[in-house]
Order: sequence, then structure tokens, then C-alpha cells
Amino acid sequence: MSPRVFEAQRVPRKIATLKTVDGRTYPLRAATIRARAEGGLAATTLIQEYANPYEEPLEVIYTLPLPADGAVLGYTVHVGDRVIRGEVQPREKAEEAYRHALYEGRTTGLLEQDRDDTFQQRLGNIPPRTDARIEIEILQPLAFLAGIGGDAPSWEYRFPTVASVRYQGEPGRVPDSERLDVDRDGDGGIPARVALDLTIADETARGGQPSSASHGLTCETKEGGVHVRLAEASRLDRDLAIRWAASVQDVGVRVVEGGGLPGDDGRYALLTITPPEAPKAFYRRDLTVLLDTSGSMDGEPLRLAKRVVVRLLESLGEGDRFEVLAFANETVRVTRGLVEASPRQVRDSVARVEKLGAGGGTEMSKAMGEALRPLRKDAQRQILLVTDGQIGFEREVIAKLTAEGHAVARVHVVGVGSAANRALTHGVARAGRGVELHASDDSTADEAVARLIAGSASPVLVDLTVGGSAVQAAAPRRPRDVFAGQPLVMTAELKPSGGMLGVTAILAGSREQWIWRMETPAAASSATPLPLGAHHGREIIADLESGEVLKEDALSYLIGRGSGGAEREIERVAMRHKIVSRRTSLVAIAEEPSVDPLAPRRRERLAVELPAGVSAEGVGLKRFLGGPDIRYRLSMGVPPTAQMRSISRLQMREAEAPSFMRRADTGSDQHHVTATALHIDGLDAVIEFEVPVDEFYLPTGDLMFLVIGSQMGKARVIEEKSAARGPHAGGLLVRLALRLEKGLEWPAGEEVELHWKDLDDREFILTVSISPEADQAP
Repeated sequence: MSPRVFEAQRVPRKIATLKTVDGRTYPLRAATIRARAEGGLAATTLIQEYANPYEEPLEVIYTLPLPADGAVLGYTVHVGDRVIRGEVQPREKAEEAYRHALYEGRTTGLLEQDRDDTFQQRLGNIPPRTDARIEIEILQPLAFLAGIGGDAPSWEYRFPTVASVRYQGEPGRVPDSERLDVDRDGDGGIPARVALDLTIADETARGGQPSSASHGLTCETKEGGVHVRLAEASRLDRDLAIRWAASVQDVGVRVVEGGGLPGDDGRYALLTITPPEAPKAFYRRDLTVLLDTSGSMDGEPLRLAKRVVVRLLESLGEGDRFEVLAFANETVRVTRGLVEASPRQVRDSVARVEKLGAGGGTEMSKAMGEALRPLRKDAQRQILLVTDGQIGFEREVIAKLTAEGHAVARVHVVGVGSAANRALTHGVARAGRGVELHASDDSTADEAVARLIAGSASPVLVDLTVGGSAVQAAAPRRPRDVFAGQPLVMTAELKPSGGMLGVTAILAGSREQWIWRMETPAAASSATPLPLGAHHGREIIADLESGEVLKEDALSYLIGRGSGGAEREIERVAMRHKIVSRRTSLVAIAEEPSVDPLAPRRRERLAVELPAGVSAEGVGLKRFLGGPDIRYRLSMGVPPTAQMRSISRLQMREAEAPSFMRRADTGSDQHHVTATALHIDGLDAVIEFEVPVDEFYLPTGDLMFLVIGSQMGKARVIEEKSAARGPHAGGLLVRLALRLEKGLEWPAGEEVELHWKDLDDREFILTVSISPEADQAP
């Protein structure tokens, strides 16, 4: 058995800041979104161009957004003449493979999902002065927007370009907060721009120019469809949203079949369900408005949110009731419970809404719980959440909706601003069987209100199900209602033998059933080259995430205390359909080393843009103004409290410690550094750490080895397995190989401290946290 390679690191919570980005050395040079849209789906390739501007190998860590409802199904790394293709693996296995490749000096890439719309990409061992290109493949559904005011319906293609700023709440509430908190550029120094190459193959697009509220476009009709590009390359600070005309669907169900990715031999169908035009009845509405007034809404987002709420309240009529709740740190009632929608009540409530300001945290879970209350039997309960969605505990909110007793409510979401958190807006709308809409300017805000009015007052089909002898599984398990002029798109896995495929629903406002059926033949040939299996797998995982499949485990799982049943099922589904999920990642590894594994290297976690229109002050971002010593301590993740804890441990063993270890000052002559253990084999270990000061030399000879309360002895430097002695510049990552004297051991699950002094009498204390899983390999 070969020695085990692993990573274990003590990382206190990082606080994201505004920082100045040096555009000359920012490794991400440009991005291109290349897509083809047709028939309600889009196949997109996100291309990222990187360059290593340094003389050392480089590892880049980049938090990037991808469509929340998309299936991520491909990952390719190009470095020089090398093409490195990724494969889907269980998350822990992929991470271990990535670390092993780093250790061996091979170029490698890793793509991990943190939220439905937020991913972390790591690209390691980019050779010095070398370019690299990443290609990420996504299959995503288009949004169908019903026509309003006599306009034709439209398709919308939406692709995010900046990760959300997320409110995390108290420490420990969001276990992966460190990964979500990324530094933001405070001076416009990020040079990367995004370009677009979109082909719209729908015939309807030829009848009118595609349009965008977010970007200027240039359009040209060519063979294969309408080609859409940005008028100029754009900053990575807002969603890219493009619309074009859609054909009016015939009443009934349109079925398109397709297969899965290589290795998935399933048979899948995409169902587009178009209702009769006229609803049987118009519901009286019990409408609860949840208006986000937290700090991230300061400025343009809150202005747009108020516009949506005011216009929706003004649309209410006789028989409707409403209430408005505003939430930040606390939930405040703008109205006294549900009130009748009289002209006076509406007028007074609008005046109160207009006076609201933004500030504080985003305690959305409490607000959602307040909104979910009993309803009238003769009314359909409608909840409207208006928010930018900037929280890190999305699953808490979704859990409120999937808890028993709330199945009768419909929850609609309007995401406001340039880059709403779609992991929240899409997830809540899906779990609440409502619609998800976006408002990035006055025009789209007014359109959202018009669609909300139609959706909340006049559903056509409710309680819809897909089944029959041909169906193995359909998703979503609980589809939303179907509105006039607003088709519903679902997926199903069909049996190879074929059989009956049926859709049933209730015509809203009556007990009359709406039924559609068709016979599917045995093993029909694929009608579309798109991998519908990947899209179906993504929909199944979305059901799992919202607790729709494993009901008995759903609520505890969603708040982080599940038995693991949903976790295992998400991994199984994702591996079967070859897509990325929270439990699976894409990893690409070169076959041969591309850099000297002993060479010092650099690691950069890229700062990203602040979403357009978002107030840095409102979301709590502050510019870091500390001096050089404080800066390097923060960058290594060792705050003063951790330093003092380390010193107090030394004092506990003062009687046994050598004299140079009895110091209790934290002056400039004493440097505390955290290290990562890369490799352990018996008494030998290879560790890696960030150089704390310029003109730094690696130690030689013997170091003091200390495990508080259990071990003390010596560790000898193995120079032939370590980086060159130096001098090294501050900020570089260097390796140090050590061999313990007999009688000592590298303890799993504990911290090891290594102490030495250099020729300038500067003392270094290196703390290595050893993972409990990092048992020594035989």
C-alpha cells in the first residue's frame, strides 16, 4: 500500500473584505459564454482564460457562479498542448485525487459545488509563464415568460457572472462559510471581461430581435439561427439575461425524447404541458408579502423591491386580503395581520412600505416561519418573497416550506438586483410550487408584477401528476400550478418497454379533471442529441435537496443533522447521471508531472467583483487597512487569539521546554505559521506552509517537535525531499520534509508544533493540524 496523501489544516473563519486588485497579475484574463438554445433548453460552455504571470507554479482558487437550475456535466483543462478531461467522482475521492496530483507536480483542476449556483474551482500546478484554459459544460432550461399586455410570450436565457454576497448569521450557522466568504474588488482593478456567443436555433427568434435588460447586444441571422453577441465585453458583475420570441404552444403535452451522457443508458423525456387558455375560476387571494430590508438591499435593490410590492398591492381587489412583513435582523409587521384589500388599507400600507429603509442582517428563516400560517378554505394562500437572496443558509428557508402542513401554500419569489442568489430564489420557488421572477430595472420589475398577478389570481391546472405504465420516475415530484399562457416543463424517465404516459390535473376552481395520455413505443430512438438524462438527474437531485423524495429524512437533513440517507441518494443519482452535485465533483488530472513538485509555488484565491448596484457598506464589507505584519498573519489564518492560545500551551509545559520556547511575547521576532500536512509515511512527513517574511530560509538540522501533553522530541529536516533552502519571498508556499526520532509519532486528530530559530535569532512556531483520517500508511 502506498503512503497516504492528505490535507489537514486549521482554518478559522475568514472575513471577506474589499481589497485592491492588481490587474497586471490577476490570473483570470477573460471569460466567454458559448451557448446554443433551442426548444426550451440551452447547452452552454463557459470558457475561462488564465495566465500564470509568475516565475513559480501557480494554484488558483476561484469562486464562480453557474446556473442554479443547470446540470454541470463536463470539465476540460487545456495547458499548452495538453488536453486534460475531467471525470465525475464522489466529492471526497475527487478532492483526494486533486491533492495527490498537486503533490506529484501534475497540472490538475477541481470543480466543486457549494450551492446550486455557487462553485469553487481550483486549478493547480499551472507552470510558470504559461496560459491555461478551462471549459465547463452546462445543460440548463430556459425560462418561459408568458405574454403580458397582448405581447407574445418569450424565452429567457440567464447566465450568472458573479457569486452572491451572503449573510452568514452567527458563527457556526453556515459550516462552509469560509468557502462562501470571498474578497471583493474595491477599486475596479479586475481586468477580466466576459464575451458572449449565443446561437438561438428557434425559428421564432428570426421574427424579432433578441433583447436584454442587462447588456447591449449585436444580432445577426445566419445559417443555424440567430447569433447573439455582446456589444462590448462586460464586467463580471451581473447576470446576463437575453429574451426572444417564443411560439404559442398548442394545448396539451409536447414530448421530446433523448438519452443520457455516455455510461447512462436510460430513456428520458422532456414534457411541455400547456393548459387551456381560460381558467375555470379566479381565486380570492390571501397574500403575504415578505420584503427583505436587510443591509444588502440598500440602494437600487430596495428601490426595485418597493416598486414590485407597491404595484402588486395596488392590483388587489374585493375579496382579497393581504399582509406585509419586512425583515432584516427581526421581522416587522407593516400591517396588523391579514387585512381586507380596501382602497384605504392598500393606500396606508403603500405609504408604510415607501418609508422602509435597509440595514442589518437577513434573518429570512424567521420571517418565512411567520408567513406560513393557517388559511381560508375558499382561498389559495399566496406568499411573495421579494429579496436579493444574499444568505448562506438557504436550506433553512427551504426546510420551512417542506415541513408538514405547508403543502397548500404557494410561494413566489422575485429576485431583485443585478445578481440575485438563485440558489435561494429558485430553490424557494420550486419548493413552494410558485414562480421565480427577476427584477433588474423598472421595466422588468413591472413585468414581474404583471406575471405575478396572473399567476396568483388565475391558475388553470392545479395538483398535477405525471404517471402511467411507461414512467419510472418524474420530476419535480410536486410540480407548480400551471397558469394561462404559461407552460410547465417536466422530465420523466421512461421504461425501455414503453407503455402509457399520462398527465392528470384538476381544473382550478372546479373538481373537473384534466387528462392527457399517449402510448410510447418500446425503445424509441432519441429525438434530440441533448443529454436529457443529465437534466432529469438534476431535477431528481433538486427534489432530494428540498426533501421531496426522502420525506422521513428531509427536515433534519436540510438543517444539517440528517441520517445521511439523502446525502447517499444525491451521490448515487449524480454518479449515475454523470453530473456535479454537493456530493460529486469534476476532477481533471494530467498524466505526467508538469512542474517540479519540490519547487516553491504560489496560491491565489481570487477576489471577485461586487455585484452591480450592491452597497459594500450595506453588506458589511470594509477595506483592510492593517500593516504588513497583521496582513500576513490574517492571510495565513492565524488571528491573535490563536497565537495566544499557542503561547499558553507552551507555558503549560514551561518546565520541560527549552529556554527559547519560554517566551510569551508576540513581537516581530516571533512568527506563528500554520502548515498543511501533504504526506505521511511512518516517521516521515512532508508539510507545506506559506513563507511568513521575505528573505526566508528553510531550517536545517533538528527542530523541536511538540505535541502538548503527550510528546516532545526532535524532528530532523530531510533536505533532499524539501524545497531549496532559500532565500524565499514572503507569500510563497514551500515544502519541508521531516523525520521524527524514534519513539515519536505523527498523531492523527491533534496539533503538532515545530520550533526553531534562524540565523537572525527570529523564532518560528509552525503549527500542523493532523487530520483524524490521516492514519500512517504501512
